[in-house]
Amino acid sequence: MSRNPYLNESSAPNLQLSAFAFIDILGYSDLIREAEESGQQQALLERIHSALKECRLWLDDRQGPAELQVRFGGKDSYALKAFTDNIVIGWPIERDGEIELGEAFECLMLFQFDMALKGLFVRGGISIGDAFIDEFAVIGNALTAAHSAESKLARDPRIVLTGEAVKLTKQHLSAYGDQSWTRQNQVLLQDPDGQWFVNYLECIMIAEHEQGPFFENLMQHKQEVEKKLSAFKQRPAVWSKYAWVANYHNAFCDMYPHHFDNSHKINLELFRAAPRRIIAS
Repeated sequence: MSRNPYLNESSAPNLQLSAFAFIDILGYSDLIREAEESGQQQALLERIHSALKECRLWLDDRQGPAELQVRFGGKDSYALKAFTDNIVIGWPIERDGEIELGEAFECLMLFQFDMALKGLFVRGGISIGDAFIDEFAVIGNALTAAHSAESKLARDPRIVLTGEAVKLTKQHLSAYGDQSWTRQNQVLLQDPDGQWFVNYLECIMIAEHEQGPFFENLMQHKQEVEKKLSAFKQRPAVWSKYAWVANYHNAFCDMYPHHFDNSHKINLELFRAAPRRIIAS
């Protein structure tokens, strides 16, 4: 019996209401072109393949928390399909969608965080809609909406929620008296442009009460962002995306002032956008 939650051996393939994610590796085409020009294609292949393989272990059937793996009846709670630089994941919704959206937020948070620590930044979209995924096809308006969010709304290395995903999340939040203490309020943030996105650095706080923040990982993230800011200084369109990550990194540190100080932040001089005179006085 297939463990794909979208498949039912007794019937034809059917679209199912789902929480759905479309993820893209930022700058993938540039990485390929630069590797070709420098003769480093094999090294790039090994790097990307190793990163994707390692970062997806928690989504593999044999990895990760058991409660996130198998539903009643032996089915997984999600279906995943990867092609070139894209990954799509669908969680068929059974009731009100809070469990499925919650799994999506947690899984994508971990994936994005792990990829960033390996110097591979991603962006994407999370949608609510009809979808079907198997080894032959990925189809449904959930795919269209998530892809549109990734390509038109995400812009920067962030995984944003579509309007329907935000609407459903607000419905879930309305059931709580004090919404500030909800898990949604920890793993989601809202940007100045109004977009809701996955707060992947929250991974650093997973064991806050047991052992404190993962300071080493935060500093590793800082170093990876600084590398990108330096590497793309002469390419404004790309540099601005990592300037966004730098601003997000520092904003995250500000959310936990009792844990983090300026030593954990990225130097503002590396990504400030203020103009200056061409000749210093």
